[in-house]
Amino acid sequence: MDNVRILFEQRSPAAIQASQGWLDVPERRRVLLAGVLLGIAALSLAMGYVVAEEQLRLGLLLFLPLVAALLFLIANSRFDLLVLALPLMALTVPFDLPTGTESRVPIVLALTLALCGLWVLSMVIHQRWYLAPSPINRPLLLFGVACIISLVWGIIWRDPVLRMRALPNFSVVQIGSLLTYLASIGAALLIGNVARTEGRLKYLVGCFLFFGALMTGLQLLRIEHRIFTDSGLWGLWTVIPALGLLIAQPKLRWQWRLLLALLIAANLYQTMLVNTLWKSGWIPTLVAIFAATLLRSRRWFVVLLIAAAIVGYTQREFLNQMIAAELSEGADQRASLWETNLRVISEHWLFGTGPTGYAPYYMTYFRSDARSTHNNYLDIIAQFGIVGSALWLWLAFASTMEGIRLFRETQPGFLKTMALIATSGWIGAQASMFFGDWILPFAYNQTIAGYKYTVYSWLFLGTLISIRQIIRRRQGISPAQEAV
Repeated sequence: MDNVRILFEQRSPAAIQASQGWLDVPERRRVLLAGVLLGIAALSLAMGYVVAEEQLRLGLLLFLPLVAALLFLIANSRFDLLVLALPLMALTVPFDLPTGTESRVPIVLALTLALCGLWVLSMVIHQRWYLAPSPINRPLLLFGVACIISLVWGIIWRDPVLRMRALPNFSVVQIGSLLTYLASIGAALLIGNVARTEGRLKYLVGCFLFFGALMTGLQLLRIEHRIFTDSGLWGLWTVIPALGLLIAQPKLRWQWRLLLALLIAANLYQTMLVNTLWKSGWIPTLVAIFAATLLRSRRWFVVLLIAAAIVGYTQREFLNQMIAAELSEGADQRASLWETNLRVISEHWLFGTGPTGYAPYYMTYFRSDARSTHNNYLDIIAQFGIVGSALWLWLAFASTMEGIRLFRETQPGFLKTMALIATSGWIGAQASMFFGDWILPFAYNQTIAGYKYTVYSWLFLGTLISIRQIIRRRQGISPAQEAV
């Protein structure tokens, strides 16, 4: 029986009695089930009493555990479908959960954390700790551990003279930021362990193509909306899936190739020509296009380089105007921002200042210029130190090399195309980190609400884990034969 299916699926009590009988159920599960039933009965009796006494608030408080238990049972039985809902919710659900502060929690973040918690609980109950084998697992998990350690480290070694009053609820902000980082890692692992079929990977790509096309159309037509999440790297994850299918998917009908080419052209027109100054919105896409072309064909990569050189030469005036506009917007000040960040890092270099931890240092020592770095690489080293930064670079390198291996090992078909999409898109996402926090949202820039669009890259990173296990299953290699 499939280990992953055992991990995620629990049968109902009726099904257990029908197939095995009550006495055949493991003792631990019998005790757990009996406890749940007794708890529900006790809560029901207590709720009936307080409602009869017209204590409605207390009745509502008692009702919440019943609702939570019901949601737990539903989520446990349909775990895989809820995981596959993550890209849909990230792309289309504009609502956030209020927290009583200025920060709001995206529903997709809450769902990711709930699914991760349920996943861990399921492994505890089944006493089966399992991850689909992948070279990405170890750096992913170790980077998460470094994030947790950095929180404690940053608090222990925090300068006593910091103006913490200038940042109320700072501990809550730090914990919220840490949860977004851990949820990002969790999203990749969830997709990697649940998207176990080619059809589910096609669903993921289809979501980004369909809703990416809608976002592109709405922006081109200047139609205001509050429905779709067209922020962050939405352009990259619209163009690269389309490009991957266009250049790497065999036997694709010419009508679909034409539509994909039109989508790429429309999106690049919107992001590059209409929103020219927002370079973090289109430079990562260009990097990903070059990476995808190089993976697919060195000859076409040379052709693309020549074409880019010709365009750059003929559009020199336009490029000079764009650079001048960037300088007028203060782009030349970033070097001073990075210098300030490095001065903070020099005193907290091992595990950093913790999640968003350098903000109070800015408010205390650099009050006149307390601006964040707008550079995810510097953010990572400032928050998680040399250790966290080294682990991040390991993750970036290991995942890129894994994607290249998968692309080379896989026969022509959708899995090969998917490896091309995920790898080139991830390379483009790494390039985006030089321009902003589009991978790990900084609490005082994107806020934790930025998770809605930073999670895009993590979902596609998880597909590299999926592709590996699909290939191994087709080759007849069991998970037990590989190291996690």
